[in-house]
Amino acid sequence: MVSQHPRKQRKMRYEAPKHRRQKMMKSHLSRALYEKYGMRNLVVRKGDIVRVMRGKFKGHEGKVVEVNLKNMKIAVEGVTIRKTDNKSVQFWMDPSNVEIVKLELSDKKRKSKIYAMAEERRGTIVEEEEYEEEEESSEAEEEPEEEQVPDEENNADEENNEEEVNEDE
Repeated sequence: MVSQHPRKQRKMRYEAPKHRRQKMMKSHLSRALYEKYGMRNLVVRKGDIVRVMRGKFKGHEGKVVEVNLKNMKIAVEGVTIRKTDNKSVQFWMDPSNVEIVKLELSDKKRKSKIYAMAEERRGTIVEEEEYEEEEESSEAEEEPEEEQVPDEENNADEENNEEEVNEDE
């Protein structure tokens, strides 16, 4: 068992090998993703879209630009600070201070692993592409198209035009 002493906990974090550090780079999933996949947290990867939940950038959403395993920090697009020489640099933040809003699923291994874990916890889930198509179709159903109701005057004009055409023949 690992010690509960803070000194030893910090030492374990600082001296952790790369494969353990990767597992420590987890972040909470948004409510929608939690309901879809049945997982509370997941490892943050480059390309994921996250929302900052703590600090002076709270509420900012952006894509993860870089993940630094050595310092165990992430850089989010648009989250920058000004240095004294007026240069703009990335602000590195802890992954526990962000929430994943959208997952980067271009990696087939990651996608299959997430779906396998979700099936194990929730049962079957809908594929990402199918899920997006369903959202688009439900949005289209919610917005009723304007129905064209023919006016009585227009009907009368059309009947008169038809009679004139028949008379010409």
